[in-house]
Amino acid sequence: MSRETARPATAALVRRARPALQLASVTYVGLALSVVSAPMLATALGASGRGQLAAAFAVIHVLGLVAFVGLPRGIAVQDHRDESASRAAVVLVGVAGLLSASACFLAADVLAGGDAWVASAIRLSSVVLALAGLYQLGVERMLVGSRLAGYNLARACNVVLPSLGCIIAFLAGALTLELAFAITLAGQLLASLVGIAGSIGAIRRAERRPAPWRFSLSMWSSTVVDGVAWRLDQVLLAMLASSATLGVYAVASTLASASGGLTQAINAVLYGRFAADEALRIRRSRLLSLGSSALASAALITGIALWQETLLGPTFDGLLAPLAVLCAAQALNDQWQLQVYRQAAAQAHAGIALPSWIGLAAFAAVAAALALAGALDATSMAVAVLIGAATRVVVRLLSEALPARMPSAWARARGPVL
Repeated sequence: MSRETARPATAALVRRARPALQLASVTYVGLALSVVSAPMLATALGASGRGQLAAAFAVIHVLGLVAFVGLPRGIAVQDHRDESASRAAVVLVGVAGLLSASACFLAADVLAGGDAWVASAIRLSSVVLALAGLYQLGVERMLVGSRLAGYNLARACNVVLPSLGCIIAFLAGALTLELAFAITLAGQLLASLVGIAGSIGAIRRAERRPAPWRFSLSMWSSTVVDGVAWRLDQVLLAMLASSATLGVYAVASTLASASGGLTQAINAVLYGRFAADEALRIRRSRLLSLGSSALASAALITGIALWQETLLGPTFDGLLAPLAVLCAAQALNDQWQLQVYRQAAAQAHAGIALPSWIGLAAFAAVAAALALAGALDATSMAVAVLIGAATRVVVRLLSEALPARMPSAWARARGPVL
């Protein structure tokens, strides 16, 4: 290839890669700032203050996950495909946010466990929950419509601005519990406003039509089950293993999650392309996603192998084995995310929830067997997570492949039609 023809090809490759790189950059910048700000927050607030700050937002985050039963994504896909959405569903999302915020406000004393400061903080942060439904609708519309600049801005407000603000306040000697709360709340409110701006088009075009209940509930149930599965590993280790084992596993899990940043960004870009072109080849997309996972995992594992003691200190012996296994599990989780995006773009909900349940059951069965055998450690728990992730993907692939092959197999068995 000549230099003249290589330049346009390189420029085209850069243009195609730019959205994914921009999304990944926000992920990794947010992660880096979080790592830097964590010890600063611990130093400035102490263990008690750090716990109060976490408690101020924990209930808000949980209710934001469960209160809207997947409707924001269903509405966004419906609006993108049909250029109109269900007015009743849009109103319900707004009302659910207000009701959830009101319940959170009224129950703040109970949720805070008697801590007056936390109760006041929960009441203040409940405004985020009031806006959460329309925020989720907006960011889902941006994502499915490939309007990634707004989507990236909302993510930056959530994951970059709070850590950056806390770092600046700490360096200025002004970081207090109240200021850390205000900075975090401001970032979430800014993200909410960006998301709401993205939802305006769907609100304006809403009309009387059925709400996408089956699609939304199926996608939502899969998300909830996957969220439980991805957090259950550390809960079980906390109950059944030593603190040192949990510490090694937690670090391995955090690092493995970081290895998926680039792949998740690519998946997000592909989501919009699936929505624009349903004929986009899934096999090529899967290979691209797997390739980025392999590249990021190899770089991470190599870096830890070379500089583990320098980066983490001498107390994390045995980190590499669970890290390698969890990186493989993360790659499979990212493949599952790609499948969810593909079906969401086509507004196809069939076959999403069942693999998640079977994957969770497989993980729980392996973890229980290991615990009964007294063999539960960081590496074996990572293997259980990998088996659960692999089971979920395999079940979904089989559910796709078998119906496609059964008619042709039946025709061959029946013989020619006379």
